[in-house]
Amino acid sequence: MAKYVYPAVFTPEDGGYVVAFPDFGGATQGEDVVDAIDMAADFLGFACWNAEHDHAELKKPTPLEEVAVPKNGFVNLVTADTEAYQKIIDRENNPIKYAREQAGMNIKALAELLGAPYRTVQDWNAGRRMPPKWMQALIVEKIETAS
Repeated sequence: MAKYVYPAVFTPEDGGYVVAFPDFGGATQGEDVVDAIDMAADFLGFACWNAEHDHAELKKPTPLEEVAVPKNGFVNLVTADTEAYQKIIDRENNPIKYAREQAGMNIKALAELLGAPYRTVQDWNAGRRMPPKWMQALIVEKIETAS
């Protein structure tokens, strides 16, 4: 996991901005500059995380002076922190496990806190099965309150 910085090209379009990275295929967009910068950071975070995850080599960033600036557009450097992005993915994919780990709680302690069978909590932790989203939110809240 690492941090990266790449140039992004922001082009105004339909009241918002289209954002392209010369060093990556694809593009993203935002409703305004702030939204476009947020979307660019998310795009770059995922692209870099995905490359690391696939053990692919990332291209060196194109030097700013070599990036073409579109009419009425601009070029901006965008950062990506793949360690932080991994935490987002972990939290989204298994919020119970993420909250348990953040609280420094083991599976047995979580089972006792919830009054739930150890095997059930172990299955949640492994992602083999999960309770409904509303129940996940309540479990996460209970973990956060207990720590």
